[in-house]
Amino acid sequence: MLTPYLLRAYAWMQSRHPDILWRGDTSRREIALTFDDGPHPRDTPSVLDVLAKHEIKATFFLIGKDAERNQNLVKQIHARGHKIGIHCYRHIPFSFEKPDVLQKQLEKTKILISQACGISTSEIRDVRPPYGFFTAKTKSMLAEWGYRLVMWNCIPPHFTQPLSWTIQQILNASIAGSIIVLHDGHGHGSKAAQIVETIVPKIKSQGFEFITINQMQDRKNTRLPSF
Repeated sequence: MLTPYLLRAYAWMQSRHPDILWRGDTSRREIALTFDDGPHPRDTPSVLDVLAKHEIKATFFLIGKDAERNQNLVKQIHARGHKIGIHCYRHIPFSFEKPDVLQKQLEKTKILISQACGISTSEIRDVRPPYGFFTAKTKSMLAEWGYRLVMWNCIPPHFTQPLSWTIQQILNASIAGSIIVLHDGHGHGSKAAQIVETIVPKIKSQGFEFITINQMQDRKNTRLPSF
């Protein structure tokens, strides 16, 4: 479970950066299921199969190096109707990279995904930084380069705790507009398919619909201002 310190830190960050997508439209019973750290030759196919079984679409934030090695999996993710964003090229916090190096890494990852899927690079805009770490400078640079930062309101450490804990944490956090993070790679994905198999019917039974991050971004951008 996230420590109280981290929970407070993320709450503080959300209050400081409300323009970032931390959660979708709270008036809609919609949830975005997202996956970081893939693609992985063992874990990603099993996740794709269980998503297909339950007929839901998710969003995958990919690591460029792994996408380079597993381009067929990148194609599969896209072919099955899921959306793809960028996690990083190598799993290092963005603030540790030189700006010109980071920009080139993101561009390389975007081109890899674009070529594997046969889509325009303009469709690949959403970025979730490694560990969720970013600074005001990082945020500004990403916006300047045409990217949109995506965070979450639920990221259970399913790779370090019992399965039952993770399932309960996700169910407790499944509220209107929730963005849930699981991992299908980087050594963390062995339980991901099993978690999805368990949580999806329970969440659906509560009247929620699963949508992609792209759909959440569209809802956010078209929402009428309140006066």
